[in-house]
Amino acid sequence: MKCTKCKEIVTDFVHCGKCDGHYHFNCAGISESSYRKMGQEKKSAWRCILCRAQAQPSDSASTVSLADILLEIKNLRTDFNIMKTDLNEIKSDISSTKQCLLELDMKWSDMDKRFTDIEGRLNGFEEKMSGVTTLQKDLKKANEMISVLKQDNNMHDQFSRLNNVEISGIPMRNGENLNSLLRDLCSVVGFSLCETDIDTVHRVRRHITNDKQTPRHPSIIVRFTQRRRKDQLLAAVRVRRTLTTADVGLHGPAATIYISDHLTPTNKLLLKRARELKVEKQYSYLWVRDCKILMRKNDNSKIVRISNESDLYKIK
Repeated sequence: MKCTKCKEIVTDFVHCGKCDGHYHFNCAGISESSYRKMGQEKKSAWRCILCRAQAQPSDSASTVSLADILLEIKNLRTDFNIMKTDLNEIKSDISSTKQCLLELDMKWSDMDKRFTDIEGRLNGFEEKMSGVTTLQKDLKKANEMISVLKQDNNMHDQFSRLNNVEISGIPMRNGENLNSLLRDLCSVVGFSLCETDIDTVHRVRRHITNDKQTPRHPSIIVRFTQRRRKDQLLAAVRVRRTLTTADVGLHGPAATIYISDHLTPTNKLLLKRARELKVEKQYSYLWVRDCKILMRKNDNSKIVRISNESDLYKIK
């Protein structure tokens, strides 16, 4: 079907009740929404522009033309009302959109405040973390200084013990004479002890232990006046290899007597850990000479000195 005016194909059209023509909405001069909202009676009475223009100026024609005019006015009023309704809907949509924009603006303002607050907190956290980092650096330096001081103190403490030997494994007895006991020990190992060799002889404080089955007897500390004489005694002990309480005439079950360099508590812990590593890493030799802890993998390897904890990590 073709449009009566433009002769183009028309599928959705306006129908003229007089000439039976079919028109595009634009060609008919009427909006689609206005035409859709007409009742069936109004659609049947609708006239195209040509039919309205061809009306004769007779009384009857004038009457018809006036009716057409009134109908057109009525149609225009309908179109106006429809447009007014559409405008009101648009206004309502605009008002609703404006309200949404206001709400979005309020939400954005609230989010902006929250972001500002979060940013402030993050800045505060960064400042605190900066302070924590500084404290960590200071703590690291302090720990390093403490470690150095401990090593220095241990070194000085060990130096002060260079003339000492520690004798362990001898039970403590009431009224014991340590000088006489020392002379007996020296005689057994073949060391000629002079009175001028000894500065002091004493037992350390009793070690408290929860192990009631194997009580530990306090060690005996002997301080020599000369380091050379101390070394000679230790050399004689190494030649003897084993020494027991029975060898020096002490009553009771024979117990092994140990005579060694007088190590500091720190170095004793290092020696204990070194013994564990000796087994773990399958080292052949571990010994103490001149208060120094020494290890050796085998006869062909280099001697390793254990001076501190870090040296233990070098054992492979």
